[in-house]
Amino acid sequence: MPELLAPTVDRLPDGVLHAELPTPFAVGPVNCYLLLDDPVTLVDPGMLWDDTTATIEGLLAGAGLAITDVAQVVVTHGHPDHFGVAGWVAERSGAPVLCGRGEERKLVDGYATTSPVVGLVDALGIPPEVRAEFPGFAALVAEITHPLDRDDLVLLADHERVHAGGRELEVHLTPGHAVGHVSLFDADTSTLVSGDHLLPRITPNPLIEPDDQSPLGRRRSLVEYLGSLDRFTDLPAETVLPGHGPAFTDIGHLVATMRAHHARRAEDVLAAVRELGEPTAFELSCHLFPKLEGFAHMLGISEAIGHLDLLVDEEQVVFGNGAPVRYTAA
Repeated sequence: MPELLAPTVDRLPDGVLHAELPTPFAVGPVNCYLLLDDPVTLVDPGMLWDDTTATIEGLLAGAGLAITDVAQVVVTHGHPDHFGVAGWVAERSGAPVLCGRGEERKLVDGYATTSPVVGLVDALGIPPEVRAEFPGFAALVAEITHPLDRDDLVLLADHERVHAGGRELEVHLTPGHAVGHVSLFDADTSTLVSGDHLLPRITPNPLIEPDDQSPLGRRRSLVEYLGSLDRFTDLPAETVLPGHGPAFTDIGHLVATMRAHHARRAEDVLAAVRELGEPTAFELSCHLFPKLEGFAHMLGISEAIGHLDLLVDEEQVVFGNGAPVRYTAA
């Protein structure tokens, strides 16, 4: 079990129930939250994996509710371990699915079709033999996500207020781990639903996402993530409900820990660039994470290129044109 990065909280706020839902991924189970008061709201209902749907029905039944009582579903971001069951709930309850505007394509068109691989593999230097393993991941995602109709979506904007479970939740757009990631703050109970933006045991992976408007063809996910942390340092949240791991407190300490971690990791990446000479993002990832296989290479590449972006901003690393893109120490 990874070391805790923030002090944990034993008790959830009144009117909030919780279930851990299984996933096949290394991150482990995902947290689903049930906000009991009107309108009854499910947050991050997991994926079609193992007994997830039965667990959700059991969570509802324990509160004297059925799936038809769910009035809305909130998805913090469009990764399959968080939204795979959302369409299943919407189909059975008629409930709308609320998500950040930037996540619409992932939820409706399928995560795999809008994955960071599209249009970026050449620039990242991913060899054909590794690319050939990616369709298997796409097939898995198709199996664990229920189709979701675009008409079922309600798209959330930054600082919008959402009535959920008898609460007024303020939407915080927190890009980084995902471009349209939202966190939700309840000022009355000093509670923050943080999704995967703030986690008590691991640093969220700054996953690469394509961006047609960027000359890089992608978003600078780690730069965006670190920028998104700023708004939480003074937020009076006594309880944080994360997407994975236990509830926790002391956001300021966690944010400081995150920043220190990424500063150290950037130093490691700079040393690796100097050692390798002129690596691609894929070559650097293999050097840093030599045991990755298949689509998991994208996790390593996301980590590597996120810190390369920080080093480029600090003028410690430069990169060339063409494909694949190669990086050298300045």
